[in-house]
Amino acid sequence: MPSTFNPFAHGGWPNDYSSSSNAGTVPQPSIFGALPYPTQQSSSSSPRLLTFRITEYDPDLQILKSTVVDPNMNPCFHISTDTPTPGFTVIHDTAHQPQVIIEWARHPVVEICNVVPKTRAKDWLALSSDRSYRTMRALNKTFVWAKDGADLCLYSAGLGSPELYARMSREDEEVLLDLTMEAVRIGLLGVCVTAAVLLQSGRGID
Repeated sequence: MPSTFNPFAHGGWPNDYSSSSNAGTVPQPSIFGALPYPTQQSSSSSPRLLTFRITEYDPDLQILKSTVVDPNMNPCFHISTDTPTPGFTVIHDTAHQPQVIIEWARHPVVEICNVVPKTRAKDWLALSSDRSYRTMRALNKTFVWAKDGADLCLYSAGLGSPELYARMSREDEEVLLDLTMEAVRIGLLGVCVTAAVLLQSGRGID
């Protein structure tokens, strides 16, 4: 896996999104106040982040066959692909119950148990018309994945100051998901793992 992390180069996002052509695309609805601007925050005001790791990659399938571990390095999800059905990725919990199913069709489809009904991945992680961020709907809320330096961050969408929920980054042979305690509390862990699999799979979703 490359050591440099550029989330805009995965899942159909170009390295230089500012110069890409948008001819023929349908503009996404405007999200007021969705994109955060860098601000200086003291360490005391920064939310505490819990680090989950997507690790133990299969040499061939990479993130599509891996394990998600919690901050104490205990497994919390297992990601398998083409087993038992070719063309599908399944994310199981520790009780071996499927929680997420991704179908790698011409237009990939994702379903998250009791959270996201069967939906095209490109609609669930909708790319903005200027290709600078993606919106995501889950848990009756709208979120925004936007680049922050070398990382990809998940924020609340809407008016007012955006709230940080998660940060996606790469470290050596792992994908790191740093979630706030609030994000874990409301059930965003599985959602963020699903987004990471889609965006870091190396397969186009648009």
